[in-house]
Amino acid sequence: MNININESAIVLIEFQNQWTEKGLYHWLIKGQLKSRNVLENTSTLVKEARERGIRVIHTPLLIDPKNKRGWLAHLTFGKVFTKGSWKSEITNGLYKDGDVIVKGRYAFDAFIGSNLERLLEDNHIKNVFLCGFTTDQCIAKTMKTALEKKFGCYLVSDCTATVNNFLQKKTEKSFQGKVVNHLEVLDMAN
Repeated sequence: MNININESAIVLIEFQNQWTEKGLYHWLIKGQLKSRNVLENTSTLVKEARERGIRVIHTPLLIDPKNKRGWLAHLTFGKVFTKGSWKSEITNGLYKDGDVIVKGRYAFDAFIGSNLERLLEDNHIKNVFLCGFTTDQCIAKTMKTALEKKFGCYLVSDCTATVNNFLQKKTEKSFQGKVVNHLEVLDMAN
């Protein structure tokens, strides 16, 4: 299958220091992050995608402790993905000028409260390739919404991670036929 690069986007969900640098959240996914080469694969994917003209969209989760929105913000007292902290920053090396950053997101599903749908529509995006954390939560919830909204949506398996292989495989199985790896995405873009 080939895709129209002008109608495609790589969507990076929570590639933030909260997950990729030391701390509890990193510890939770560290095994998969390393064994699946998630950071290296994602870095390769976004670099090649940009060179081919595919848009890269970042969907960080940002919690403002002074204006908590959503149950996660209240449950964590605004102490994770805290707006303005180093842990909320996008993982070093993944953002480049020209990338798009989604605003307003406060839930696991990257569409909730954010301008993601509008950005996709405004840029005539029909194919969405999801990368990020965690596969069974934020990725799965965002993917379900994207499919409901009739986007061509794919889970990029080797650019995602969760707490264990069982949850990773279970989630991938639930989206059978919609799971690709980063090299397959690049092949589709030829």
